[in-house]
Amino acid sequence: WHPELEINTAFEGSSRFFINGRVEDVTPQHIVLVNSREVHSSIPYFATDGFAITGITLQISYSFLKSLIPNFDTCYFVLTEEANTKIQSLILALNEWYEQEGTPFLSVLVLRQICEIVYVLLTQCCQERDRAKDSTSQEPFRKLEGILTYIHDHYSEPLNTAQMAQQFFFSKEYFCRFFKRSIGKTPIDYINDYRLNKVIRLLETGDAQITEICLECGFNNMGNFQRLFKRKTGITPLQYRKLYLSKKSE
Repeated sequence: WHPELEINTAFEGSSRFFINGRVEDVTPQHIVLVNSREVHSSIPYFATDGFAITGITLQISYSFLKSLIPNFDTCYFVLTEEANTKIQSLILALNEWYEQEGTPFLSVLVLRQICEIVYVLLTQCCQERDRAKDSTSQEPFRKLEGILTYIHDHYSEPLNTAQMAQQFFFSKEYFCRFFKRSIGKTPIDYINDYRLNKVIRLLETGDAQITEICLECGFNNMGNFQRLFKRKTGITPLQYRKLYLSKKSE
């Protein structure tokens, strides 16, 4: 979860999103919108022939939206078919500008496109949040918000389900069921995935030894770390760094 508004598109393939208890698939025909502070996760669908999933995730910052829409916190957006088509075409144009070298005044074009997306959402998709029904204001969400914040703050430390369940006054069994129902994956799978994303960022932005990165991100077993990383990316951390650096230098 995060305060930003998130829009997900797919050019090829599809992914299943779990958003505050509902399920939606992002496909080349359907974008998925995640409102501010909605708990969400996604699982990609990979074909057996190695088919890739490509697309764009656009996050529009909370502070930017508040500056444009003072009552943004009371807004809840539900996509219509017409809005889906319009926003998809706006994002496709934005992607084309990024892929063309030397696009003049790119930052201005991007800002214009984002404002156009926000305008479509406000004029065609905006509803008033019903605080009585809004899941982000209810007790289960507040508990989940606290759990996720705790994981994000302590991912570099040893974490286990029994300890976290006790931290939030759950039984271990209920904690695991509650988390899986809300996020779509187990607490340990979520923690490992969050840590791996941190590892990938460090591999791309720094030159620290892989062992150091492994420990810094909360993995205390190098063999398990290597296995999880390869399962996520298909290659080893060293291969990932070399591949990233070679692409960056092209």
